Amino acid sequence: MSLDELQKRQLELKELVEKLNMPSDAKLMQIAIDDLNNLSLSLEDRHRALQELLILVEPIDNANDLSKSGGLKVVAGELNHSDPEVRKLAAWVLGKASQNNPFVQEQVLELGALTTLIKMVNSSSAEEAVKALFAVSALIRNNIAAQDMFYAERGYIMLQDVMSNGSLDIKLRRKAVFLVGDLAEFQLQYTEKAELPVYSDRLFLKSVVDLIVVLDLDLQEKALTAIQNLLQFKSIEPRILRDFCGLEGALKTMKLQLEESMADENKRDYAADVESLRGEVEMIFRGKLGLL
Repeated sequence: MSLDELQKRQLELKELVEKLNMPSDAKLMQIAIDDLNNLSLSLEDRHRALQELLILVEPIDNANDLSKSGGLKVVAGELNHSDPEVRKLAAWVLGKASQNNPFVQEQVLELGALTTLIKMVNSSSAEEAVKALFAVSALIRNNIAAQDMFYAERGYIMLQDVMSNGSLDIKLRRKAVFLVGDLAEFQLQYTEKAELPVYSDRLFLKSVVDLIVVLDLDLQEKALTAIQNLLQFKSIEPRILRDFCGLEGALKTMKLQLEESMADENKRDYAADVESLRGEVEMIFRGKLGLL
């Protein structure tokens, strides 16, 4: 072995030793939680601890470990912090940990965090509101008990308010209508459950329909998907969608908007996909009206 090869091998061994001496994820999470429990911790270090947890909780095993160690309770407590950045990061961590994880979802719900997160969506800080809604979505996704709690807390009113407020951050409105579509799809899969009155409420429906003429392709696509799912409910009255919500006119307006978008080379393909979805929704709607 040449001198260069020997030095390279020594460097590799040194790096391996350093790697083996690195603390485990569980240890790193505990350090972050201990920091958060330190009342004298600076705001900057509190942000850092939450940012570290945000990365560490992505693997499902780590999220479970955080729950078992009591770390979720500590993070949930940060939702009430006076600093909006701390609240935002705490909501983000809880959302990340809860994604597709029924065990963590249950633990976070037992801590009462859902009620706080729903209220946080009304924050004047757009970033805090977006992360709070992300966490709400992660908590209740594919979870019947969590969704029952969401409806009991009148979370659908929060969604309606977000969707109908044109001054709010577009990302927040996208997340809201996406959640509506997701909740509707989930309920359709559980046909033994009675259809919830909210999905036939005219004001709620109008808040969804109005989004399909907002000039944002992503938002329009999500709104169309939500309407497509809602149209499958037996309790939906198509005449209310036409006469009160203005769905028929909105679909026509949207068609013209999409034709303009398809003239733009950068938007053409996406706009064509959305137009295809719009056509499907229009066909379903006309069928519900008995016009086919």
